[in-house]
Amino acid sequence: MNGMTDLQLALYVVKNDLYFAWLALLIFFIGFCFSYVVYELNIRFLMWFPRWFVRVLARHVNPRRSAVRIFLTIFLFNSISIAVYMLSGLFIIFPYIIAFLTGMNIGLSVFIPTEASLEGYEVRVIDSPAKAVRIAVFSTLVLIIEVVVFSLALGMGLALASASASIETADFSASLFLAELISTQMNAYIYICVPLLALSAFFETSVIKGI
Repeated sequence: MNGMTDLQLALYVVKNDLYFAWLALLIFFIGFCFSYVVYELNIRFLMWFPRWFVRVLARHVNPRRSAVRIFLTIFLFNSISIAVYMLSGLFIIFPYIIAFLTGMNIGLSVFIPTEASLEGYEVRVIDSPAKAVRIAVFSTLVLIIEVVVFSLALGMGLALASASASIETADFSASLFLAELISTQMNAYIYICVPLLALSAFFETSVIKGI
């Protein structure tokens, strides 16, 4: 928008899409609760992905790896995922499905026993109260930041889906409108989501390495 800096525009977009961000968080929570049903009923095809993901995560995000490698793995994975969540709104129903499935998969990652999946994962001993407090604080910050970024990105995805659904004719003006909307959302992604994800990756790396 005219007269706004890129950062001001990013904050405007986030504020404008707050309703959708809360809706995304609600759908995520419903999916998280549904994971308990999946676990109790032992619905194997829904439990396959989180089991596989935990195994992959244990190989690549392991205290034995260097801090730089862990940081880059977390940061790049989260950044790409968040961008996909946001752009999924082009397919209208996708952000709703993603919000639900993400909540369900994270819930299943908690409920499913992962001892076998984590075989070979090196666990660092917390050898001082100060380190224990620092790890607890950093873990909490990671959770808060990633929930906020997830909600904002999927909120923008839901806003994009709403805009896509409202277009009645697929003409040049409609394409131009969507392109401008995506451009403003990518600006918010770059100026708000990416820095927060970098901060989250730093805290998470510190927790994993026991720094």
